[in-house]
Amino acid sequence: MYKIFTLFLMLAISSLGAQAASTGMKPMPESGSPLGYLIHNPYEHAPLTALLTLDGHQISGVKVKVHKKGEQGIDIEYAVADMRIMDEGGVPIFGLYPDHYNKFTISWQENGQAKQHDYRLMTPDVDMGFSESQWAKAPLVDVKKVDADFSDRLYFLNWTNPDGKSSPLMHNNPTAPGAFSWDGKPGFFIIDTAGDIRWYMNPYTSHDASRYDGAGYAMGMNITAAGNMVWVQGQTWKQMTLMGRMISSHRLPGQFIDASHEGIQVENGHFLLRVAAKDYRRADGLLVNTVRDHIIEVDASGKLIDYWDLNSILDPMRDAALLSLDAGAVCLNIDISQAGKQSSAQDLRTAPMGDIHGVETGRNWAHVNSIDYDPSDDSIIISSRHQSAVIKIGRDKQVKWILSPSHGWNEALAAKLLTPVDADGQVIHCTVRGMCAGSEFDFVYTPHTAYKVDEKGTWTVFDNGDGRHLAQPMFPMAKYSRAVEYKIDEDKMTVEQVWQYGKDELGYDGYSPVTSIVKYQADKDSIMSYFASAGLFGLGGGYGNMKLDDTTGKVHSILVEHRYGETEPAVRIDINSHDMFATGYRAQVIHPELMLK
Repeated sequence: MYKIFTLFLMLAISSLGAQAASTGMKPMPESGSPLGYLIHNPYEHAPLTALLTLDGHQISGVKVKVHKKGEQGIDIEYAVADMRIMDEGGVPIFGLYPDHYNKFTISWQENGQAKQHDYRLMTPDVDMGFSESQWAKAPLVDVKKVDADFSDRLYFLNWTNPDGKSSPLMHNNPTAPGAFSWDGKPGFFIIDTAGDIRWYMNPYTSHDASRYDGAGYAMGMNITAAGNMVWVQGQTWKQMTLMGRMISSHRLPGQFIDASHEGIQVENGHFLLRVAAKDYRRADGLLVNTVRDHIIEVDASGKLIDYWDLNSILDPMRDAALLSLDAGAVCLNIDISQAGKQSSAQDLRTAPMGDIHGVETGRNWAHVNSIDYDPSDDSIIISSRHQSAVIKIGRDKQVKWILSPSHGWNEALAAKLLTPVDADGQVIHCTVRGMCAGSEFDFVYTPHTAYKVDEKGTWTVFDNGDGRHLAQPMFPMAKYSRAVEYKIDEDKMTVEQVWQYGKDELGYDGYSPVTSIVKYQADKDSIMSYFASAGLFGLGGGYGNMKLDDTTGKVHSILVEHRYGETEPAVRIDINSHDMFATGYRAQVIHPELMLK
């Protein structure tokens, strides 16, 4: 009997050993799980995502619900297309809370039966990088108002600021020409309307400050037709899924450098990127790197299709807007000690070459910060901060129209200026600096973003408002920024202002000297606006005898969303800075049901 028992035990151990050897270290589903095992952050770029593997199951009709945290939290629910399940190799989980034991429910169809199961997963806390001047781990979200029909909103936010690990390439090359010197850790994250962070991008895997191709500000995120994220980052442009799978990272075409501010996919499937040109020979023979003044079109493989050289299309010598800029904040250049000061015409002509505001090719004379495309006439539309203008340019590289005060434009370009009219089509008379007596109409000054609203036949522009009427005001707290909508008649070459928000409603509290966005949202017939750098100069403003106070550099971005045509917002969320002079850049409405289709 003893021998028989021993033999049975040896056979059992041998069988178990063979089984263990066959599985090795392969992860196994938890006991009771009807599908596979969970993988946290499967692609390393998005720490608040997970993937539920299939373990050989064939499922369809998948729906995901990430349960809210506490009574004030927000559930996130979305369907996942059957093909996406196969593409991911499992069920993509988006919208987990940081530093939380998350609960999410998966429902699906299998073999003609409806099935459902609850899962749990612990997640790490938010880590978007840390710097010496930082007092919080991430921007601080303060929800002021959310109407019930907007409570399902998810907002993507883009903040960028440097840390001690940024820019080793630039530290060792302090006189680098062009915009190469700009670098910082990426700050991509998504919030819900309860103010909780539900997604963020790992800055350490998507950015590498030690490599030429890895460094650079991550800016201008947009959504492609396939539902992926596209953005520009220094010498590259990238595409990534909401789950964090990096689809592609392309170096810019060989003659171009320093991509920032905008990357978009257009109707023909190509991409438009705002870049600069290297080794550019000026008419006077000087060889320079240009600054933020070229638009390129590339296909999905990164091959150059076309380009727009604004140095030959516009006038790099126009200084009307440049003379009016507040030197304390010239977009990425934030120098509070220069607040309230302005450059002279001589300063603009003798400034060093590089990313410095000034006239002539090789300086930051244009500072293009957004691009749109109009397929109806195969044209691009740009907003130029340093020309205080929105400009439409055809494929033939000819200017179609310019929205700007008339001061300083040469004869050929002055012929392309739009004429302001009222709702009855009557001409509104404005001075050359854009002051329009007896009318609410105003031009845009140092604008960010100009986008066509196809559904309305209008254009939305964020009017930052620095240098309004091509001058600095007597009292700095008279400054304001606006989200504004225009109707443009391209045949009559007229422009009508149809809506604005911010001038009266926010005043100086919403004044955002740099960055920001306004964009129409078709799903709710609404307009989302992001006053991204409000509070940059503090309450004191730092002008003349006024002293900078302890709020200076502590930005409180203001995100609002309005039902179309209304001036009372349906949503207002303030996002307060977590680091000195860290400013918001852009915001977008995110639809996981479209990005995971």
